Amino acid sequence: MPDLEVQVAALAARVQRLEDELAIHRLIVSYGLGVDAGDADRGAAVFTEDGVYDVDVGRMEGRDAVRAMVRGARHQEMVGHCAHQIGPAVVTIDAPDCAHATGYSRVYLATRAGTHVYRVSVNRWELVKRDGTWLIARRTTRLLGHPEALALLR
Repeated sequence: MPDLEVQVAALAARVQRLEDELAIHRLIVSYGLGVDAGDADRGAAVFTEDGVYDVDVGRMEGRDAVRAMVRGARHQEMVGHCAHQIGPAVVTIDAPDCAHATGYSRVYLATRAGTHVYRVSVNRWELVKRDGTWLIARRTTRLLGHPEALALLR
């Protein structure tokens, strides 16, 4: 039987990985909740200062670009009528301060005709842990059917 110190160290490492994975899931979901509320700061806060959000309809570099997208007229027209549902995602912890995740996102939009699926996308998140907090360094999002969508799953 391994000695107690080895067992405790192994258990602590397993718990840390679980805590990291849970934090990443919460981070990813918190983006959707923030932008649904029209909260540009909350939506941008999940990214590193120089984070990249590369979506098939445009590319945002840095938190200010994400804030501008959320504050933009197109997005603001949807606030209160949209629901970004993100995940679940498959999270892989690559190192103590580096991870990636792959999964889907769906955006629902309520209109006078009812609520419908506005967008379904494939996502890959590249994440870093800074000062104990996970942040998105890069998010690549491609609409289903986009020529690059399948590559994100691979």
